[in-house]
Amino acid sequence: MRPAGTGTYRGASAEERRDQRRRRLLDAGLDMIATQGWAATTVRGICEQAKVGPRFFYETFDDLDALAAAVHDEIVESALSHAFEAVAAVDDDPRTAMTAGIGTIILELTEDPRRARVAFAEAHGSETLMRRRFAAMRTIDDVVREQTREAVDFPAAATNSPAATDAMLQAFAQLLTGGVAEVVLVWVDGGLDMDRDDLVATCVEFTLTMLERLPAMASHLGERLNILAP
Repeated sequence: MRPAGTGTYRGASAEERRDQRRRRLLDAGLDMIATQGWAATTVRGICEQAKVGPRFFYETFDDLDALAAAVHDEIVESALSHAFEAVAAVDDDPRTAMTAGIGTIILELTEDPRRARVAFAEAHGSETLMRRRFAAMRTIDDVVREQTREAVDFPAAATNSPAATDAMLQAFAQLLTGGVAEVVLVWVDGGLDMDRDDLVATCVEFTLTMLERLPAMASHLGERLNILAP
């Protein structure tokens, strides 16, 4: 029984019980969205799997979209925070840093394949998840562009044309984040015959090759923009 006036029940406070219910709802949401698909996910199904009554669901989340957003945000925030920690723990060598960052994100998303499916695949069926995916991609794009600008020495032709440099950085960041996301999803679905280490190595090699080509590409684009300028 709950001791009078203490707010505890079976040793757990009211706040602890709310946190436990929220955790079970998030876990059930991750599982249902990833395995059954967004279209088949319902509040009733989530509550049954989480063993939480509908009243408590709506005390925690406004609706099913709010739960989906929380699930997606937790996946992305965990992957990014661990990636930043991994990069900060290594030296400034681009290959080492790139391997640490990309490797950590891929590990986060593929160790439990449901995370990759919620982050990438099921977003196409939900406006809420798609908005979350776009926001996450923009965040990653900004980080990639900033780090690339610091790591790459652009030629004078490019630096004299900020528009060319910005365009190249934006294109590179979008190709990198979007490309890695799609490759991970294909791998999770069994479409790539390689192990996780080879998947990471492949993504890193593609990224480093693109980095090496960026100065020349920015220079060419800068010359083109100068030609086209009135």
